[in-house]
Amino acid sequence: MKLVYICSPYRGDKEKNTEMAKRYCRMADIYSELPIAPHLFFTTYLNDDSFMDRTSGMLMGLELLKYCSEVWIFCNELSEGMIKEIKRAKELNIPLKFFNAEMEEINHDNYLIHTEIGPAYRKLIADTFGDLFALDGCSCSTCRYRNAGSSTEDSGKEEGIKVSDVIDTGSAEPVHRGFFGIRIRR
Repeated sequence: MKLVYICSPYRGDKEKNTEMAKRYCRMADIYSELPIAPHLFFTTYLNDDSFMDRTSGMLMGLELLKYCSEVWIFCNELSEGMIKEIKRAKELNIPLKFFNAEMEEINHDNYLIHTEIGPAYRKLIADTFGDLFALDGCSCSTCRYRNAGSSTEDSGKEEGIKVSDVIDTGSAEPVHRGFFGIRIRR
């Protein structure tokens, strides 16, 4: 059982966001993880509308983050507090797991179809998985995108093609991400 940090909105509709955070914790519990949601605990004795209390709660939450194995992010839009938590998790090299507000997991294979997520959250996911909007180059000899983007001169190929995201699976057959992050085995 690992300690999982639940990162979700609190400000705004606090009653609804509190109920949603409880659901997110329950989901982690169902997956046999130990959820920690500082915004559920600290707000029982701190006033989130007070700058001093909010700052104290955020600092304590960021301190707890050090002990977590993963951060599970639940939202459709990122809040200011969530951005601070995610930034700290990245500094600590803690893996991030993404979910929309309805608890559907978002990953590199499906995040383009999740139209409910806002631009800041979409950018965070794209930055975490790599730029999936661009075509990626491929190291296999049969791919038309072989070595795409490796030259600085205009090769007539589409803008944004990269070789950097070729996935090394350890097998003789390379794998790469083609259009929109779909993994293609050659």
